[in-house]
Amino acid sequence: MSRTYDLVIFGATGFTGSLVCEYLVQSSNKDVRWAIAGRNSKKLQDVKAKLVELDSECESRVDILIGDSGDRESLDRIVRQTRVVLSTVGPFTKYGGPLVEACVENKTHYIDSTGEYNFVKSLIDKHHEKARQEGTFIVPCCGFDSIPSDLGTFMVCDYIRKKHNIGIENVKCSVVSFEGGLSGGTYQSFVEVMGDDNISLMQSLDPYLLSPMRGKDSIPSIMMRRDKDFDKRWQTFWAMAPTNERIVRRTWALLAERGEGYGPAFRYHETLSMKFFSAFAFTTVMVLLGPLIIPLLRMRLTRNRVAKLLPTSGEGPTREEIENSTWEVQLVATSEKGSSNQSVRVRGTVKGFKHGGYGDTARMLIESALCLVKDHDMLPAKEGGVLTTASAFGNVLLERLRADGKMIFETEEL
Repeated sequence: MSRTYDLVIFGATGFTGSLVCEYLVQSSNKDVRWAIAGRNSKKLQDVKAKLVELDSECESRVDILIGDSGDRESLDRIVRQTRVVLSTVGPFTKYGGPLVEACVENKTHYIDSTGEYNFVKSLIDKHHEKARQEGTFIVPCCGFDSIPSDLGTFMVCDYIRKKHNIGIENVKCSVVSFEGGLSGGTYQSFVEVMGDDNISLMQSLDPYLLSPMRGKDSIPSIMMRRDKDFDKRWQTFWAMAPTNERIVRRTWALLAERGEGYGPAFRYHETLSMKFFSAFAFTTVMVLLGPLIIPLLRMRLTRNRVAKLLPTSGEGPTREEIENSTWEVQLVATSEKGSSNQSVRVRGTVKGFKHGGYGDTARMLIESALCLVKDHDMLPAKEGGVLTTASAFGNVLLERLRADGKMIFETEEL
């Protein structure tokens, strides 16, 4: 089917959306036919004007499309014109569903920046089978949530499988550094996830909520511990672990269905590295207040008041913070015991040199979209569905992110 555009960026006027547009303009992909979309024509014109300042060709190359998540007909008009939609419109639990539904109905591939596991669960329940049967790729969590975790785990497991031909027993992941603040949209998304009563309290604790099969992981502890593999630093709860861990386990299951899995014994856990006193203070707060957060946010009055106290969507870190912040994620994979009764251990390092949640998320989103626009025939996934970045794109995306040295994905045996 012939389409006018290769890519439409939906939510281009938002904090993350505008950065995504800038990354595409500054990349070497002049052959991509693309447009920006949103509900406010004036704000879209302002975004386009900034893009023209970066590259005068944007005046003729970048079109503006008007659509609203509350107007299904306008969404259909947009998605029928493009091969791929990239969405940054959050909170996704609140605004994201109709756009995905339109993409599935019109056989348009979709990726987004969500970090909301409850939103991903709703996509799986509603759209996975139809998208799979019709070859439509629906790939959420294509930013800092959850590419470093998901693609990093794929990288270390792929190394062990190819070099040693053995399954993986365990991968532990730690965010060892993360600089810069968060946007208002991120705070608002957190409130929506915690307050979503479509997910029961038991489901919110289920480590295999997003997975079509179950493995050996149990509900993780939030207690702190010291880990020599991460420079003997203290490990504590990481706010994005509830989403990232579930995405990694979904990858494990989807790859296993293809006969390419990490192994039946595979387990995964993700933490944040901190110094002792910081870890102790943070863990104490989580132990004392953590059990109250979800019940309180599920009360509409409390949720609305908390949302009003937090920064609003569109606010975020300064340009200087985005350009000068760095981050690093480390993973340690341990294989099953081989013929010599010895395990193989491999460290993976994933590192970026811009703000992980914004500058490098823009990179990860666009490169994910380009996998569908330019490399579709090379992708490991031969069927559609609600997929993960590792199961959909695998080494194709890994090589794209490594290509210019501005993100690091590397492995070493321990």
